[in-house]
Amino acid sequence: MPLEGKERSKTVEDVIAIRERWHTKKHPFFTALSEGKLPLRALGVYMAQHHQFVKIAQRGVYLMMFRAPGDINKFMLENMAEEAGLVAGPGEDRHAHDHFELITRFCKAAGLSEGEVRNTRMTPAWWARSLFYLYTLMDEPMGAAMAMASTQEGQQPALNTEVVLPALTKHYGFKPGAREIEFFTEHAIADIDHSERQLALTGKYATTPDVHKRALEVAEEACKLRWDSITDLYRFEFLKEKELLPA
Repeated sequence: MPLEGKERSKTVEDVIAIRERWHTKKHPFFTALSEGKLPLRALGVYMAQHHQFVKIAQRGVYLMMFRAPGDINKFMLENMAEEAGLVAGPGEDRHAHDHFELITRFCKAAGLSEGEVRNTRMTPAWWARSLFYLYTLMDEPMGAAMAMASTQEGQQPALNTEVVLPALTKHYGFKPGAREIEFFTEHAIADIDHSERQLALTGKYATTPDVHKRALEVAEEACKLRWDSITDLYRFEFLKEKELLPA
């Protein structure tokens, strides 16, 4: 039996609840940032890892477009055009930005070269998160894939607005609106629109109890892996733990 309007809305509410339960703005890595205790380079490494994640995630987007219906296809094309800096996002006073350039701009300010960013080796949890994202976009039902995506982009507005941007201006010497931190200001705005559209598509395509169930499963797994990926950085970049390697 297809889910009716209220049941579809319940799917969206459940996905949002999962996102908030695992929200990385509450992770000790970002708590240390908010207190000015995290080395700035550690946030640069976070962005370099994010760049590697996006390279794999984008492959999933393109593969999903082969099987996606028209409205999801259009959304994904618009999203990729924004990432590439071909178009500006919706809203007043928005400008087109090459998001890799925004990443490298901040990483340079944090002490990493463009070569270091491009050649960053992903930690195990970042690999797991990236490949799970790729698999979900390739193989999961549309409603489940959009649910998963919404929990990832949907964390960016609050993370950047409540934690990252205030910390960078209060503790790390960046002025509000500085070019070096434009990645965070851009995603504080852009991902509101992206995640809201993903949630709307979740509600539209999570049309059966089975897809509803699967949407919650993949959304929570993606959130756990996102949390784990930040834990890797907390251990290696903040606590300075060493990898356990063969003798």
